[in-house]
Amino acid sequence: MENNNQITTKQAVNKESSSVQAVERALVLLKFIGESSSPISVGDLAKQAELNRTTAWRLIGTLENQGFVEKDPVSKGYQLGYALHQLTSQHDPYGSLIRRARRTLEELKEEVGETVLLSVPKHDGTLTIDQIDTDHSVRLVDYTHTISPLHCTSNGKILLSLLPKKELNIVLEQTLKPFSKYTITDPEELRKELDKIRVQKVGTSIGELDENENAISAPIFDKNKNLVAFITLGGPSFRLSKEALLLLSDRMLEAAKKIEEQLE
Repeated sequence: MENNNQITTKQAVNKESSSVQAVERALVLLKFIGESSSPISVGDLAKQAELNRTTAWRLIGTLENQGFVEKDPVSKGYQLGYALHQLTSQHDPYGSLIRRARRTLEELKEEVGETVLLSVPKHDGTLTIDQIDTDHSVRLVDYTHTISPLHCTSNGKILLSLLPKKELNIVLEQTLKPFSKYTITDPEELRKELDKIRVQKVGTSIGELDENENAISAPIFDKNKNLVAFITLGGPSFRLSKEALLLLSDRMLEAAKKIEEQLE
């Protein structure tokens, strides 16, 4: 028969386990809200997170009380709240890089007349940290603060081309998700593409992420030859053809070099 101390200990362990699970579930909901392009309902959140509606409501209520999510008055769905913005804006790890690269991005945008982006490598993609839009009304979507996949983006393919063979093999063993009818989903075909990038030093994406968008990227290294960022120029395919992009290869490498000089 259990004594009182044993019962108390078990209760404490169960309570701690329940608390950790609640935190994990709340973070999952927060992630789904952040990934949604529009306010999302509790019902949809519960379905995506595989939670019952009562649990989802309770967790969303707590997040809302703390200001991490907000209810949209029109759709009644939920979106990220101001408290989250306050937390993330306290420390901007890319502020210095953005400031040092900004003039070069602006010059390239003015010269070519298309959208220019600055991104950094992540383990599962590339994160866009700055974007200067073209003056044209038809332009790229806003990619800032979003992570783009590796296998179908101009900067992502550069990252793949620089991976050690063993790491690249691990990536290519996974399913290459098609984002458009032009996405390269055959590992061997992608390997050939990466071989070209190693020679040309620039990467291109021709309708591979969005069939209406084309882009070209160049890598940016620090003084120790570590990959730190990418500069990308992109636009609608009717205005920026594959041939036009390749003519910009030297200009992209020049812009990347200029940013590298600002990092020294």
